[in-house]
Amino acid sequence: MHVVLLGGAGYLGTAASHHLAALGHDVTVVDGLIYHREDDPAAVLPRTARFVHGDLRDAALLARVSADADAVVHLGGIVGEPASQLDEQLAVELNYGSPMIAAEAATAAGVGHYVFFSSCSVYGLHEGTVDEDTEPNPLGIYARTKVLAERRLPDVLGSPSALTCLRLATVHGASPRQRLDSVVNKMASHAASSGRIPLNGGSQRRPLVHVGDVARVLAGVLEQRLTGAWNVGSDPENHTIGDIAATVAEVVPSAVIDRGPERNEADARDYRVSFARIERALPGACATTLKDGVREIADLVLTGAVTDPGQAQYDNHRGLLGAVTSGKVGRLESADCRRYGAEYTSAWAAS
Repeated sequence: MHVVLLGGAGYLGTAASHHLAALGHDVTVVDGLIYHREDDPAAVLPRTARFVHGDLRDAALLARVSADADAVVHLGGIVGEPASQLDEQLAVELNYGSPMIAAEAATAAGVGHYVFFSSCSVYGLHEGTVDEDTEPNPLGIYARTKVLAERRLPDVLGSPSALTCLRLATVHGASPRQRLDSVVNKMASHAASSGRIPLNGGSQRRPLVHVGDVARVLAGVLEQRLTGAWNVGSDPENHTIGDIAATVAEVVPSAVIDRGPERNEADARDYRVSFARIERALPGACATTLKDGVREIADLVLTGAVTDPGQAQYDNHRGLLGAVTSGKVGRLESADCRRYGAEYTSAWAAS
């Protein structure tokens, strides 16, 4: 199967590309490399993968790379609310406009399967346990772009049976292109490097999933042609932020928890997620535990594979800020981006 990974040179994409290539799939990675990173993408992608450097908002480029694809997977864009708030229009172009433009290209090329990487962040703040049928409650720019793309992609693709939306839990663990700004990776890397575990709040609930498990789920979705919306994670991996800090302290026993405010005003998300659907379809695909991921990240620091976890290259917010400031990435303001930007503004005008 020829799989095109849009945004495939990042934290998730490099793990996915290696797994798909190992299974014998023909992988093309397309990435704009918008984050400041010190590594060469060729060094973190499988040897057999084809790499195309280009802007994921470029309709002509997306048409070319989709021409002979069996599946197109959109996993690029700006990750998280802090990075999205740097420039809302840019976030909308990359997180909403780009997947819509890519879907247009995939439809025109006759691609049989389109996979969109969404997020459990779409649930925002909910009592009880949410599942795929729960009404989203997006709390910021990042989640709103994901919700709107999920709603509008079926219209562009023309056939809902060709669309899969993967709502990822908070991802952790080691990847060929590392991130250290997600909650587990941040706590574990700080614990190993400084002996301190930063904790704001503690009672907020977060579902977790290992980056390698995300790659396995993607392969299963492609091979079985699973369609619709899927929460990606596992029921036992619903934790509180306090649980995560305690697990890090257990794995790195020399570290102590550095407690901040009891309430994290910058992030009000709080939800428990059911992953029963993905477990029925792909049993055991998300079996890696929080403790496993913490060990991986701590080992990266303790063995010297990561020498300075505080570098901007490991932090999406700081990396994006550097890219924007240097002019490496900015608003494209093409006709397509303006059209989808207007849709976003109209959809959330009352929010």
